[in-house]
Amino acid sequence: MRGELVGFYNDYSNLLGSDLAASGGTGSLDQFNAGEVSVKGIELLLNYDLLETNNTFALPISFGYTFTDTEFLNSFGSDDGLWGEVQRGDELPYIAKHQFNTSIALEHAKFELNLNGRLNGAFKTEASADAVNSTNGITSNFIIDFSGKYHVTKTFSVSAKVINLLDKTYAVAKVPAGLRPGHPFGIYGGIDFRF
Repeated sequence: MRGELVGFYNDYSNLLGSDLAASGGTGSLDQFNAGEVSVKGIELLLNYDLLETNNTFALPISFGYTFTDTEFLNSFGSDDGLWGEVQRGDELPYIAKHQFNTSIALEHAKFELNLNGRLNGAFKTEASADAVNSTNGITSNFIIDFSGKYHVTKTFSVSAKVINLLDKTYAVAKVPAGLRPGHPFGIYGGIDFRF
């Protein structure tokens, strides 16, 4: 068994945001001030190989959890839709309090099979001290992915990955222009060459 437990605390005296198209903005690149913000939490990671004594196969499992607590430490008004009217004590939007990842893999010298699950907890889409609801946030979602790799030779491998194995419909953001969907069911393939 291997594990890590990490605590973190970030005290921003002048948090800056940028209007990027990639994050749902207009793409003007204008910067805006969010003032003082506190971000703190813990991360836990555990790993264990269920077949540790087996020389042919490995069956590693992993578990990861992150708790994040955010808080604006000052009040301010903003024209940016992401912040709006912020009151001291409001939570920073787009940061889930709870995130969880787990995986199990079957590994052999010739192949690897991986099953991964990830839970992204509910989060707010606007600064608020209220509980997350359909008006001010996005509900939690749990997504399962599956991937595999086959080593044809020592230098050549083929791989495939199924994202959102159960084809779950879920939202990931509300900007720009309303709800943004998460990745639907998808299959990807690849080849690897090692020199």
